[in-house]
Amino acid sequence: MTNNSIEPLNIGNTINTAFRLYRDRFQTYVFFAVRACLWSLLPLILQLILSQLLYQTITPEQGSDIGLRLFLFPVQIFSAAKSLFNSAVISRLAFQDIIYQPETSGQAEKKVKPKMWRLWWMQVLIFLLGAAIILPITLSLGLVSGVIPILGVLLILLASFCLPVFFLWLSARICIAELPLVIEDNLGSWQAIKRGWHLTKNSAWRIVGVIFIASLLIIPVYILSVALASIPFWFNSSEDWQTLAENPLFFQQMAMFLTTIFLLLNILLVPFWQSLKSVIYNHLLDQKKNDGGEY
Repeated sequence: MTNNSIEPLNIGNTINTAFRLYRDRFQTYVFFAVRACLWSLLPLILQLILSQLLYQTITPEQGSDIGLRLFLFPVQIFSAAKSLFNSAVISRLAFQDIIYQPETSGQAEKKVKPKMWRLWWMQVLIFLLGAAIILPITLSLGLVSGVIPILGVLLILLASFCLPVFFLWLSARICIAELPLVIEDNLGSWQAIKRGWHLTKNSAWRIVGVIFIASLLIIPVYILSVALASIPFWFNSSEDWQTLAENPLFFQQMAMFLTTIFLLLNILLVPFWQSLKSVIYNHLLDQKKNDGGEY
């Protein structure tokens, strides 16, 4: 399956290879996707249980919610790290299959586990990178709008077009950053981001094309998620909703329901996306090797 040519990334072949990996190792990949989903749900489940216990003894107040979230914050961090770890195991398994050096689930877990917190810290760095870009732009637009409203409106319209395009490009440049971290040795979080940036240097828009076409192919799953999430609205009138809204836990329960639907459907989607990123990483790595450049 390894690509030994230096042809540009082919959208059709990349998606077909990812689907083939997804089909051939479906049970293994879904097993880790379920684990990732359950770890993601753990803080929400604990928050709902503790909220119900808390509200049985005291009158609900805004401050109690904040206190509960602060109490659960370490759990959220640990759960996020475990979820990222399980998703990364899928990526490693897929990559090893691509290069005809398959690993067992236990072997992949053993290789990825020491890098769990580096995976988490890498996501924090990516978030901070995005915030460092968007916050100055937002503040600048707000300042200009306050001083020169007409110019502010024009700049906001320009930004509404340019920023999505920019972030598509940026996402393509960093989307495979976890692969160098879980495949290669002795890389830190920031080094993995830089490695992914280097590998995607001349392929960003092709990666955007791959992600766009792949998204179109799995639209039915997103439609299903919307349909399932709207189930409560089918059986309740506006009067029922007003009554339910008086319950201080109602909005938390609704958030829990919607998040659960999203995460459960992600069980089907995460293995595909992880396989797709592995295929992209393998192709870009081969390109760098065949071009004689550093990789």
